[in-house]
Amino acid sequence: MRITHIMCRRRRRGVSTIMGTLIFVGILFTSIIPMYIVMKQADNIYIRNVHEIGVSDQDRAHEAIEANVYPGALGSPNLYINVTNTGVVPVDIVRVWVNDEVNYSTPTPVASQKSTIIPITIANPSGSYIVTLTTKRGNSFAATSETLSYNTSDPNNGYWYTPSLGIHIIVTNVAGKYKIWVETSTGTPQIPNPTYETGTSAMEHGEIECTQLVDALADGLPHGYKVYVQKKVGNNYSNVQGTPVSVVIRWPGGSPVINVIVDGRGT
Repeated sequence: MRITHIMCRRRRRGVSTIMGTLIFVGILFTSIIPMYIVMKQADNIYIRNVHEIGVSDQDRAHEAIEANVYPGALGSPNLYINVTNTGVVPVDIVRVWVNDEVNYSTPTPVASQKSTIIPITIANPSGSYIVTLTTKRGNSFAATSETLSYNTSDPNNGYWYTPSLGIHIIVTNVAGKYKIWVETSTGTPQIPNPTYETGTSAMEHGEIECTQLVDALADGLPHGYKVYVQKKVGNNYSNVQGTPVSVVIRWPGGSPVINVIVDGRGT
């Protein structure tokens, strides 16, 4: 009689199946799981980079500086830039451009609400110059002193000057008839007087812009002025709320043109 060992063969098949499963699981852990971890790390790096770029863009948008350029001693080729950080984030000045050419490239940090002086030298000054500053975040700010010029009519006594000193007046939310003029702090009107006046039959709407030149001396001392904005109410003119506005012009050492913004609604 022939005997077949069936039970032994079944045991071997069971062991083979278990071994195959273990090998498959091993392959799964050694290939797919590491790949998943790498992809997860790549996602984390991408998310972090996006966040850093967003923060950088936000900081860049919050940069705000004011730069006033003024000369040194009479006849000196030196200029000084008074940089004030009026924003909420620190700023690094990395370039100073004079007429689109780099003049200064030493990184200069300026903390929020602080000021610093940057000295620059113009080799053989002659003609007009425009100064622009570039920050580490890529923003560019033009100096508020407008164009500076160097007079060389006398070779032995050249000097810096700005074409004019004045007050730039902007009246917003305009509706009606207006008069605008500027006086010194002691009450002396600046010519012409008034600087601006609505026509006899016209009615103003939107915004008024005008500039009044003043007779301040370029002596580096403060000179005070008052800006008057009046609106016609009935048959008479009354001061718009918040006016007159006191203004001080100091040049060299400050901006030669001061901006004044007035809301033209209330009286």
